[in-house]
Amino acid sequence: MTPFEKLLTFLISGWKLDLAVLGKLGALALLVIYLIFSLVVVRQVRLMSRTFHSGAEPYLLAGSWVLVGLASLVLLLGLIIL
Repeated sequence: MTPFEKLLTFLISGWKLDLAVLGKLGALALLVIYLIFSLVVVRQVRLMSRTFHSGAEPYLLAGSWVLVGLASLVLLLGLIIL
């Protein structure tokens, strides 16, 4: 194997590691964005309950907090696994 081929092999193997790290960081960034989105959903449900009164408000608020809990759990699992 020539030195140039060794250099190419080293660069390609290094890219695989960099792509894997970038992929993991990207996945974690998307999970953080999803957590922020779930918090925005809670805020929107609260604003909606102030504007529009119905009997489903407690259920919607509870569902939005469940969404925050699930998003937090998925982020925690992502941090552990990735």
